[in-house]
Amino acid sequence: MTALDDAPAASASAATGVPASQDVALQRATQWATEYAARLTERIQSHIAKQNGHSSAGLAPRIGEITAGDPVTGFYVAFDVAVTSPIQFGGPPPYQPSKIIKAGESAFIIAFMFANPLVDALHGFLVPAAVQLSNRNWRMTLDQLNLGTGAALTQQVVASTFVGPAPVLTPVVFSLPTLASPGPDPALIEANVTVEITDPAQPYAAFATDFFDVDYDPSFLGIPSTPAGWRNELPNRYLLYSN
Repeated sequence: MTALDDAPAASASAATGVPASQDVALQRATQWATEYAARLTERIQSHIAKQNGHSSAGLAPRIGEITAGDPVTGFYVAFDVAVTSPIQFGGPPPYQPSKIIKAGESAFIIAFMFANPLVDALHGFLVPAAVQLSNRNWRMTLDQLNLGTGAALTQQVVASTFVGPAPVLTPVVFSLPTLASPGPDPALIEANVTVEITDPAQPYAAFATDFFDVDYDPSFLGIPSTPAGWRNELPNRYLLYSN
């Protein structure tokens, strides 16, 4: 099951099959991101409940998974971010995962910012990271590079303030610059997401080393298929081609 299997129900307009406008697609992307973050948060909280009494338990960088850290060498992930590969919300669910996008079609990358709600005295977190980040300001950026030309695309920035305590997961939707034609040659784009806490004396920052590839790659020429799933330390890329 991929992340897209949990997509919200189609609206009346979506059911017509007519491609959605950018505004409608953004609305669907935001709704999906919010609802999926809520489901992931429930899973994380369920795992936390099962780990009750294990003070060294920490949340792994791969969102939604929990590991019980070793009493001496265990780790505590206080703050992190993970993203999806591009998703298109132009038609009815299930929404379309796509790393090859036709110019003029809307596409989005969804980022999920994580704040650890657990106490871990062993690793210096008598006050959980989620509590430390209460009412703190954060700034997330999407930086993209055209690998064919070496040109940087316009940086996208989203900034806001956590409530207290910070949510376990905060979804952020980035709209990819796919509406204009790249010209005679397809554009291969690499996307990177970073986030930092901008308040003084708050040394929190992260970049997405994990992304959830929602696209299923079928087998061909004897190369085995690759199911949708987490990719670690791999670039998050997509191809934009002209009409």
